[in-house]
Amino acid sequence: IFLSITGGSMHLLSLFPALQVRNYRIFWITQWIALIGFWLQLTAQQWLVYTMTDSAFLLGLLAACQFAPSLFFTLFTGLWIDKHNKRKILLGTQIFYLLQAFLLGLLLWTGHETYGWILFFAFFIGTIDSFDMPARMAFMPELVGKKALHSAISLNSANFNITRMAGPLLAAFLLKYLSYSTIFFMNALSLIPIIIAYSRMDVNSVITTMEERHPLHEIREGLMQAKNNPLIYKNLIAAGIVSGLILNMGTYGPLFADRVLHAGIDGFGSILFAAGAGSMVSGLLAGASRNHLSHGMIFGSAILCGLLLMAVSFVSYFIPALILFGLLGFFVIAFIVNCNTVIQMASPKEFLGRIMGLYTFVFLGSAPFGSLLVSAIIEGVGTSLGLLLIGALEIALLLLFARPVKGKEAAIHL
Repeated sequence: IFLSITGGSMHLLSLFPALQVRNYRIFWITQWIALIGFWLQLTAQQWLVYTMTDSAFLLGLLAACQFAPSLFFTLFTGLWIDKHNKRKILLGTQIFYLLQAFLLGLLLWTGHETYGWILFFAFFIGTIDSFDMPARMAFMPELVGKKALHSAISLNSANFNITRMAGPLLAAFLLKYLSYSTIFFMNALSLIPIIIAYSRMDVNSVITTMEERHPLHEIREGLMQAKNNPLIYKNLIAAGIVSGLILNMGTYGPLFADRVLHAGIDGFGSILFAAGAGSMVSGLLAGASRNHLSHGMIFGSAILCGLLLMAVSFVSYFIPALILFGLLGFFVIAFIVNCNTVIQMASPKEFLGRIMGLYTFVFLGSAPFGSLLVSAIIEGVGTSLGLLLIGALEIALLLLFARPVKGKEAAIHL
C-alpha cells in the first residue's frame, strides 16, 4: 500500500477515499512507526508482568489500571476537546506518550522496576489515552470530511492491526536478545515521526463556541444527545460489552498461550498475529466498502465475536486456535469500525467531542471491569471453561441490552 501511494496509484486512491487527502496520508504513514513501537511496548509489558507475578488476576489488574482513567476523565475531556484545537491536543498527547515510554524504560534500565511502578505507568498512559482517543476520533472528520470518514476509520483499523501482527512477533524475537528497557526506549523513538507530522499538519480544527455555563450542564447536554438517538446509545452499549469481555486479549491471551497451548510468549505473539491478520483483512474490506451500515449487521458481528470465543474454549491445538483467533479478529474489527462510524455520523458536529468522549468512556472505561471479571472467571474455573463462560456472557448481555434498532433509523448511507 505504501509503495502504491508513493508511486501515485490513482486506482488505490479511488479505492480508499481517505488516502486522497494529503494530510491523512501523512498521518496514516507515520502511524505505522508509532504503532509498531506501541505493540512492542504493550507485548513486552504484558509478558513482563506475567513472568513477574504468574497471576491472571494481577495481569488483569494491569489492564484495569491502564483503562481506569478513561472511566474517570473522558466525559470531561470530551467537553474540553470541543472547545480546543484538536490537532494541538494530539500533538501534546504524542509528546506525553514519548515521555512515559522513556521514563518506564529508564526505570527498568536502572533496575528499580516493581509491579507497583508498572501499575503507575499503566495508569499514566491510560490518562493520556483519555485525551488522545476522543480527540483523534473527533479530529478524523476534520482531517478527511464525512464522505471519507468510514474509509479513514477502516484504514486506521487496518493500520492498527497490521502493526498488531508485526509488533508482538517482533517483540517476542527482540526480547530474546534485548532488555525490556531497550524495548521501551524503542517505543519512545517511534513517536518522533508522528510528533513531527502533527506539528506540520495544515488542518483548520473546528472549535465549538459556547456560552459559559457550568461544565456539568454542558456534559449533560452531550449525554442527552446520545440518549435521544437510538443509533448512538445502542451502539455505545454494544461497544462497552464487546470491549469489556472480548477485547481483553491482553488478559486472557497470555494465559491461553501458556496454560492451554503450552507455547509461551511465542504462542502469545502468534495469537496476536492471527487476530491482527483477521483484523487487517476486515479493516481493508471495510475501507473499500460503500454499503449501507445497519445496526443489525453491527449487532450480528458482535454476537459472532462471543460465539468465536466460545469456540476457542474447545481448542487445545495450535493451528485451529490461530484460525479461530483470526476469525475473531475479523469480526471484532467489522464491529468496531462500523459501530464507530455510525456513532460519528449520527452525532451533531458541535457535540462530537463530547460524544466521542462518551464513546471512549464506554469503550475503554468498561475494560477495567471487564479485565478484572475475565481474570477472576479464569482463575475460578480455569482458562478454557472461563473463555466459554465469557463468550456466553457477552452474547447474553447483547441480547438483553443492545438489540438492533429497527425502522429508518437502523441504517446510515455512506
